[in-house]
Amino acid sequence: MGKPTLISLFTGAGGLDLGLEQAGFQTLFANEIEPYACESLRSNRALRSLRGNQFEDWFQNHVLSQRCYKNISEEDLLALKSRLMPALIENKTYFNHSQISECDIRNIKSEDIFFSIGKKRGEIDLIAGGPPCQSFSRAGKREMVDCDTGQLFMEFVRLVDEIRPRWFIFENVKGLIINKADIAIQKCTRCETISTSDFKDRYYLKDASIYKTFCKKCGRLETHAISWEKRKTGSLDIIQGEFSRLGYSCKSRVLNAADYGAPQSRERLFIVGSRDKEHFKWPNPTHSDEKNLSHRVLTIFDGSQKKPWVTLREALYNDGHWKYGVLDAYKAVLWVKNVVRPHAERVTWSLDRPSPTIGAHQSAKLAIAPFGVSDEQLERQQWHVRGKRQGDTAPVFVEHEYLTDKELLILQTFPTSWYLHGTRMQRAFQIGNAVPPALSRAVGHSVIQAMSLTDEEFPPIEQEATYAEYYASSI
Repeated sequence: MGKPTLISLFTGAGGLDLGLEQAGFQTLFANEIEPYACESLRSNRALRSLRGNQFEDWFQNHVLSQRCYKNISEEDLLALKSRLMPALIENKTYFNHSQISECDIRNIKSEDIFFSIGKKRGEIDLIAGGPPCQSFSRAGKREMVDCDTGQLFMEFVRLVDEIRPRWFIFENVKGLIINKADIAIQKCTRCETISTSDFKDRYYLKDASIYKTFCKKCGRLETHAISWEKRKTGSLDIIQGEFSRLGYSCKSRVLNAADYGAPQSRERLFIVGSRDKEHFKWPNPTHSDEKNLSHRVLTIFDGSQKKPWVTLREALYNDGHWKYGVLDAYKAVLWVKNVVRPHAERVTWSLDRPSPTIGAHQSAKLAIAPFGVSDEQLERQQWHVRGKRQGDTAPVFVEHEYLTDKELLILQTFPTSWYLHGTRMQRAFQIGNAVPPALSRAVGHSVIQAMSLTDEEFPPIEQEATYAEYYASSI
């Protein structure tokens, strides 16, 4: 019996798919619009197929020939080499059976996917992806489903409809359930059935009080009275409703990567849908936000055990910082440099907690401040709360060192040997936009269990108690 098959959409640097492949899936097709992210995927596939004596030629001809690494220092070059070389002995391949499609998802036809991977409608086990989330994010403009990027989820829905996979996993930001969105409600004048209007009809319903459409209950073309309702979970209701209309039974939940072994508190919303109404059970957390656990293990009501959240210090600095050595437990902090907070939000974090969410923009500005950050600098970065602007006071010197690619990969639970193509900012974006593989692996394994594929058929990789211990030893 072959591995369950996966089509990946909005793939990025591949975090969601790494976890799903670790759970037992095989990616047959991956779509991503950004050229540098596609190059990362292709390069990792090539890197993991090399033999030891081929690495030097590949590194010289492929990596150093890229414009983004043209002016790399000798020190950084050696660090990059030492980070990538373990890929040759890890005995793990990713995307090795995948067609990598570099294009806008709106230009993808399902028949082209079927042709490229040799499959037919209904034969794919899983479609997974996370459409661009800026319009749903608390940090974005909160345009929700009405802006161009907010409507990209309909491309995901379209391909689920056309490909008809056994399962889908839709991943996005928590903003889907905490930011209000308008819902169009229709009431059939014949049978008085109340239902949510189809998303495709939203444009026509903006100024309408009545609308003629098919009733979801009596099935007749009838006049419906239209009203609008602002709901806190409006965007989620709209998106999940579209999948339900395709006949998929859906479950949704916000999961925190820290609960599954990642040294990062990162909450993401997952919608999991089953075409055949198979029973899906959310993965049990393996870690917990508990500080004073006996022997660092917590036994919960169902008899399973949890470990405490993995901290920044455990994941990265148990043996000290590569530049600053042993970090002072009372002074050293993680600092997001030069980011101005519009509210009284933190800009520093203790090393004895998981890191904050590694966001696309924030990841390039995260730094270790070994001696702390002065009150004057903190005030400059929180000017809005105090009625000031950052430019009102002179810059304040803070001793710091930006987090390296390797450190960011560790916090996201990527393999530290994962190749990242592009400028420093492009590499940070790829890491920050990714789903931590530790989290997607847990969800993927639950899907496999729901498919009645036993652990003996697809044994899971070792639990990352483990992520922290493994990664810390490899720094």
